[in-house]
Amino acid sequence: MSLIETEIAKLRARAYQVVHHVRRQLHLLEEGVRLREWKRLMEIEKLRAEALEEDMRLDRRCARILALHQPVANDLRLVLAVLRMHFYLDEIGERLATIGRRLAQAMPEIAPPAPENIPIVQLVSSVRRLLELCLEAFFESDMEKAKRIDAEDEVVDQAYDICMRHIIQALTAPLSEREAAAWLEIAIAVKTLEKVADYAIDIADASIYYAEGVYYWHRFARRSDTSS
Repeated sequence: MSLIETEIAKLRARAYQVVHHVRRQLHLLEEGVRLREWKRLMEIEKLRAEALEEDMRLDRRCARILALHQPVANDLRLVLAVLRMHFYLDEIGERLATIGRRLAQAMPEIAPPAPENIPIVQLVSSVRRLLELCLEAFFESDMEKAKRIDAEDEVVDQAYDICMRHIIQALTAPLSEREAAAWLEIAIAVKTLEKVADYAIDIADASIYYAEGVYYWHRFARRSDTSS
């Protein structure tokens, strides 16, 4: 194995470690929502803090390869793709911590059975499945899988729409100031989950860039059209 091949292998291993931390955050979010253990969601921020050192190590590994080994062609695309993936994973990690904090603070303010009626666990589960699919496409360099994630993205969109309908319906009822504020916090958390799904798709697109050397922009354009 050449020196650059050794460095690339170490880069992949470091990227797996970063992915592991994000998976732990998402698993904790899914489990906490499913069991309605809202205070437990505050632990996601602690997991995020633990991940920061791994984040810096991955950045340093990429910088080392670029500075000392001057990779070209496929190796260079891999380093750039890992940097892109790392950016999106970092954004996902930050947003998961925010979602956990918002739900932990807002859900106890709402009288039952309203919190149980919001299908947030289905939304979280669909986002997790989408992220796993996108990560598989990245690490397996499976371009067909990367290009066919729209169906799973549609599942996320449907779960998001259902959650928002429940929230909007709840906001039309007479509410105390604290309850109204809590519902708005939940709406922000749900919207943030949708953004996590967008970043997951960006990871799949980064894998296409690595394998084919082209940017896969059509999904970005579609998301921009629907949000405008």
